[in-house]
Amino acid sequence: MDALTTLFDELPPAAPVLLPELQALYGGDLAFPDMLPLPAPAEEGVGGERRAFCYANFVATIDGIVSFNVPGSDTGNEISGGSAIDHVVMGILRSLAGAVIWGSRTYMAARRFTPAPGAIWPPGTDLFAAQRAHLGLTPLPLAVIITAGGEIDTSGAIFLRDDQPAIVATTDRGAQRLADLPSRAPATEVWSFGETVTPDALLRRLHAERGVRTALCEGGAMLFGAFLAAGVADELFLTRAPQFAGRAVEAPRPGLVEGVAFSPAAAPWAHLVSLKRSGSYLFERYRIDGMRG
Repeated sequence: MDALTTLFDELPPAAPVLLPELQALYGGDLAFPDMLPLPAPAEEGVGGERRAFCYANFVATIDGIVSFNVPGSDTGNEISGGSAIDHVVMGILRSLAGAVIWGSRTYMAARRFTPAPGAIWPPGTDLFAAQRAHLGLTPLPLAVIITAGGEIDTSGAIFLRDDQPAIVATTDRGAQRLADLPSRAPATEVWSFGETVTPDALLRRLHAERGVRTALCEGGAMLFGAFLAAGVADELFLTRAPQFAGRAVEAPRPGLVEGVAFSPAAAPWAHLVSLKRSGSYLFERYRIDGMRG
């Protein structure tokens, strides 16, 4: 496995954040606003007026497809070709997150997994754990699953581990359906948001009630579209895999953003702040600026 080579990086941290071993793999350091090693308790905001900083991570083909949308082959692993360095980057991003957020379809496609950093790249399990301890984070990121109707398979790995804290964010209707889940999965809470789970309300509540400062959105495309439309997607990490997937009427496949169509005047813009490569794979980092004008 080749480590990343940094082509440019406009956002090097002011103080070291990643452990040296992870810096060697990532080709440099990585941090988010207000993230410093070993934060003092006073820095952990609990006010409802603030929200968690939200960054997303996806892998896409050259033509922008994020899933082949074929049963049994509908995760990012088929898009990345099982790239080990892509898994390393995914593990690093998880190791910096207070919470990892999945939409219900993403959860269902990968329900045998948990959002533990080591779950995606097992050789780095101890290193990721040391990174989280270095930053004063909990041993595992909080798993957050969003489902409007509460219609999810509750036998997934997230709910079977007593050490994996989880939140199911849903509507009043979904909360009724999942009312007995905490009794079967003691590490899980069900949060109701009334008629709709809005990204802003979720990030504010995660910050206020669970002290989450950094939240990683791992998809899918519908969920990222909702966060982008709500103006609460702060950064995007995009692995560009060197293949083409294509799409057709009889074979619809999601792009990076689904469920929302921006007008020319309202289409969000982003600023490329880092570009790395490993072989023919590109690793792009964008700061999302929002609508211009």
